[in-house]
Amino acid sequence: MKLTPLHRKVLAYLEPLPADLLDPTIASFTQRTQVKLSQAVTHLLRHSRGTEPMVWDPWILKDGEVYRLFYLKGVEGQNPWWTISNICGAVSTDLEHWEELGTLLEPDPQNDWESGRVCAGCTYKEDDTYYLFYSAGGKEMPHLRNEGIGLAVSKDGLQFSRQSNRPLIMPDPDDLWYGRSNWTNHFHWRDPYVLKDETTGKYYMFICASAKATGQFQGCVGLAVADRITGPYEILPPVVEMTDHWAYYHMERPQVIYRAGKYHLFFSCFKMFFEQTWLQRERHQRITNSSLYWYTSEQIAGPYHPVDPDDYVVTGSEKSGLYGTNFLQISEEPEEFIAYGWYHRLHTLETSRVFQVSWDVTEPAKRSLSIVLSSI
Repeated sequence: MKLTPLHRKVLAYLEPLPADLLDPTIASFTQRTQVKLSQAVTHLLRHSRGTEPMVWDPWILKDGEVYRLFYLKGVEGQNPWWTISNICGAVSTDLEHWEELGTLLEPDPQNDWESGRVCAGCTYKEDDTYYLFYSAGGKEMPHLRNEGIGLAVSKDGLQFSRQSNRPLIMPDPDDLWYGRSNWTNHFHWRDPYVLKDETTGKYYMFICASAKATGQFQGCVGLAVADRITGPYEILPPVVEMTDHWAYYHMERPQVIYRAGKYHLFFSCFKMFFEQTWLQRERHQRITNSSLYWYTSEQIAGPYHPVDPDDYVVTGSEKSGLYGTNFLQISEEPEEFIAYGWYHRLHTLETSRVFQVSWDVTEPAKRSLSIVLSSI
């Protein structure tokens, strides 16, 4: 689960180059050349790593002295690659040596809405029970492009059982705020991240979703709230207000952290899924596939706004080579965070301490947070 320093260095050099093109017929000669180069080098890197499985989208629960890793495992050569996946697990005491636990949750062919894939989510432990919130999609159309959110529970963190054959939460077709993508007809409703408001005791779920809006770029972070962790959840408006010339097709793997009196929202978006005229206008060198975007709010339910209108990419994330980056607090005294995710070019995980997080709340916001490659 850990690359060699040489692999990481090569990926850092590759990161500014496009990994793929949505429409090669309208790409420039330079763009096509860059893609060919990046794909050729990526192929060599994959070959050098042998027959490692195709894995992505990790999330980690710190459970006392044990780290519990959850991640997705797919099938090499599947097209599209995301249409088949199981949730697998591993445990570690040092984030370096992992004991594999095998498959923890797999698609259920009896339920159309989750018959094809189970996808990323989060795991929460409360009262000696593990709550695994996951997203899922079907095997055949129309369920292939529909997503829902489910819940499975466990007493030992090894054997998980679904709480229902129906989604825990899914908007109705006539929902006021959420709908299908106008571009791909995909119903985005995935990547649930649950945060408990310690003041009110309520549970807030942040979700990768599509807003009901005109145009092709409707990416938003949805929200739902419940009095109990198992629900029922009430659907609320998106936490980020869409502006004119909205740039995001999707806002994936949202994570919210409360720190220094503010709520901090982080999310990812592949570069080719940005509105391209906006991207050309920005010409921001720090917008890559691995860039992690940073918004803040005074209230847990938002609205969230860029930490800095001109610079809201977490420093260092743009060259990490990781996608879907999350933060994990591994120590309180002294306070210490790491960044982890998956190398999107290799479909392999990075869940060690190699990416340290420097987060100084005494500094001005745009300079206070960075991801640093350590010498470990």
